[in-house]
Amino acid sequence: MYVPSKENPPKHPVFSSWNFKGVKGKKSQYHGLFPQAWTVYDGEPDPDLKLTCHQVSPVIPNDYKRSSYPCGVFVWTVQNTTDKIKNVSLMFTFQNGDGSDSDANGGHYNEVYRKEYLTHEIVGIRMQHNSKQTIYSETDKTDITFKDPVSLMISTKIDYDEFGAGVIESTRNVKKSKNRVVTYCGRFETNNEDSLKFLWNQFKEHGRLNDDEDTNPSAPGQTIGAALCVSDRIEPHSSITIKFSLAWDAPVARFSSGNHYFRRYTDFFSKDGHSIHQITATALREVDNWIKEINNWQQPVLSADLPLAYKTALFNELYFIVDGGTVWTSGDDSNPIGKFFYLEGHEYLMCNTYDVHFYASFALTMLWPELQLSLQRDFAEATTKEYAKDHWIIAPNIVTKRKVQWAVPHDLGNPGEDPWVLPNAYNLQEIDKWKDLPCKFVLQVYRDYVFTKNRQYLEEMYKVIKEIMHYTIKNFDKNGDGMIENEGFPDQTYDVWSASGCSAYCGGLWVAALKACRAIAFELGDDSGAALYDNQYQLARKVYETLWNGEYFNYDSSNGNHSDSIQSDQMAGNWYSVSCGLGSIIPFEQVRSSLNTIYQKNVKGFAKGKVGALNGVCPNGSVDDSCLQSQEVWAGVTFGLIASMLQAGLTEQAWDVLSGMINTAYNKWGYIYDTPEAWTVEGRYRSKGYMRPLSVWAIQWVLEHPDFLSTDDYTAHIDELKKHPEDKPPKLQDSKEPLEEEKLSKDQNKGLKEGDQVQEKDKGAEE
Repeated sequence: MYVPSKENPPKHPVFSSWNFKGVKGKKSQYHGLFPQAWTVYDGEPDPDLKLTCHQVSPVIPNDYKRSSYPCGVFVWTVQNTTDKIKNVSLMFTFQNGDGSDSDANGGHYNEVYRKEYLTHEIVGIRMQHNSKQTIYSETDKTDITFKDPVSLMISTKIDYDEFGAGVIESTRNVKKSKNRVVTYCGRFETNNEDSLKFLWNQFKEHGRLNDDEDTNPSAPGQTIGAALCVSDRIEPHSSITIKFSLAWDAPVARFSSGNHYFRRYTDFFSKDGHSIHQITATALREVDNWIKEINNWQQPVLSADLPLAYKTALFNELYFIVDGGTVWTSGDDSNPIGKFFYLEGHEYLMCNTYDVHFYASFALTMLWPELQLSLQRDFAEATTKEYAKDHWIIAPNIVTKRKVQWAVPHDLGNPGEDPWVLPNAYNLQEIDKWKDLPCKFVLQVYRDYVFTKNRQYLEEMYKVIKEIMHYTIKNFDKNGDGMIENEGFPDQTYDVWSASGCSAYCGGLWVAALKACRAIAFELGDDSGAALYDNQYQLARKVYETLWNGEYFNYDSSNGNHSDSIQSDQMAGNWYSVSCGLGSIIPFEQVRSSLNTIYQKNVKGFAKGKVGALNGVCPNGSVDDSCLQSQEVWAGVTFGLIASMLQAGLTEQAWDVLSGMINTAYNKWGYIYDTPEAWTVEGRYRSKGYMRPLSVWAIQWVLEHPDFLSTDDYTAHIDELKKHPEDKPPKLQDSKEPLEEEKLSKDQNKGLKEGDQVQEKDKGAEE
């Protein structure tokens, strides 16, 4: 809905020709719970009517069929609040195209479609789009033009039982009943004011359209659209329902390399681009079942005693699963579920950016776990390969290999090149030297296994993990102390924020990854591997403990000007370890102290605690100004911080952080359905429409899996997770004794060879 005003006068002819004066927005509301939304017009434009547009997309957890359907349905409910009969008409218009320059290419045409079934009729307009994609072929040294099929359709469904005994009077172009009539305009020019006025006047004066059927192709520079109108009568104090669907059939995803894949929905419809009628009919028939299933999925969260801001963010951040430049391919014998990628963001065009997906992946794992496993397998395969092609790296200004073998890639490519074939489109820093990526691969593998119990998957991934860990230890543990060292340049997800030596972020991830490796080895009966990883884990933990300053973990061990900064993401490794059911990697007192310090300094120290957690803060409470990223708030990181707080029983603090950030980001700054990667405390954003905020599902992971809080100290706080935000968490009891961390079981120890017995040395550091 667009509402022109004096401050925002209409510029496009459609808004100057079409009269929206009756809708001022004062009596209208929007409600969103993706994949559903409701727009309510309560008394406007007609004070006697309440109109509700219920928008539905078939994005349904664990449904790998309907979630791929390229369609949506608009279910209108029109309520007559008076003692008078009201006549109502709704018009649905759509332009033939996708809003890009191709809409003016010419050669597009529209066709009216009607089909009667036993219980209903589908009436719609198919819009055939003249799609062209010209790609330069490196092989042939010439341009090649592809004309992959693209079509769209707007339609409505008339149920015969609405009209009594199925008695229908049909004329050439109008489907008539006692009350309801469907009319249409098969073609109008969307960039021609006279054409727009003509269409609007038909609708305004008659509440119907003229049933024009014009299949002439558009001329170059001309954009065309189609309109569908449903008219009906409403009895006093009653309501009617009108359903419109929008569907699109673009079966081929083709990249700039020329390589193409068929989309997932073509496993259930045809691959020839002639399925638009079946897709739209399916949508109109099945939408009621979609709504029931979506409501059944969401209702437990909506009825729980949880903050409204959390419920809002949890579902609405899922928009990025489908709006993130997503491509989901058809399946084959080796991968029946198909390949899946989404972009890092609307501005950062890299597929499945892995350091970011680490945070966002909880959404896929919990809702469509088979897609997460497919994505992981793609990264595993890419990790095994080397890409020797020259790759210019911007920051150091060097040319190097695009990827070396056994280094986990940053991404699986760019749509402007060849996704899944040519990884590491990223070229700001040397990605083969990043310290977080190997850790994040291991932790995701184990987290996914804990959730899916897919042993075959674990066995596949472990083969790759062993090589990854060997590569990482060999190249990044230079002094042999068990800990990987950052190298003084941004070699992790904070790619303009340098660290040196052992760092709170990468060091914690490394310790957690070693702990996960130990667990995987035990699970798969690799006793010698378990002993190896346990020894490395014990050593790395001792080094990591040197960052502890009594309140939190220092940013890094460099003793530089900002080495004692308070990083909001310092608990990332511990957060994942606990999420995997592996328990804490550090004493519980240190977890609570660190989180409380972050809460007081990084959250409450700025903007009254209403904007999330600042990435970096100096001990004196000032902003760490060492780089751009240290001065930003990252919503996705803040969600991970909140999950850590809930794990540690800091319930009140957790919900305070979330409610403040969401209310500001959504209601004050208007970032909903476009949540940025970063913003400053003043609200200046960077990279709107971003992957990482999907990490809000990490919070739901904690709420749904309290059993993963496996140590005594975490188990004591399980009940706190379900308490109301106003309830205060228990005070941390002072204890001079170190807290017990889970140890290798006797049975596991017995399974090791006698010479490889896991030693419980350095007990104080371990506990």
